[in-house]
Amino acid sequence: MIQKLLIAFLLITVITAKDRLNPNECLFQGQSLISTNGCFKLIMQEDGNLVIYRESNGKSLWGTKTARTCTNRACMQGDGNFVAYDCHNKITWSSRTTKNEGSSIVMQNDGNLVMYAWNSPRSLWSSRTVTNC
Repeated sequence: MIQKLLIAFLLITVITAKDRLNPNECLFQGQSLISTNGCFKLIMQEDGNLVIYRESNGKSLWGTKTARTCTNRACMQGDGNFVAYDCHNKITWSSRTTKNEGSSIVMQNDGNLVMYAWNSPRSLWSSRTVTNC
């Protein structure tokens, strides 16, 4: 019985791992996006920093530099702007990509966090962190 529960839990964990944020979705402290190959993770840390890590060695590749603030979430807004907010609902970091309604942001298998225009392969913003797994 325990083995079946463990297998079910692992399947649910794999199924629920996300590699992207769609419009009006947020990452809250402790939540992350994981590339589909499992090599890279974007995490909204408890210290207020939003960071991309290479999973194999734990090296940070990019961050918003919002540590030691009360930044508690990062949201892909409906207007196409990817924004980090603090506990007072003030913006602490932004991709500055408004007027791109319907855009989504993806943690790619190459380590790059990329925002794509709605229904298009056109990139609007990236973390510029292309690297090996």
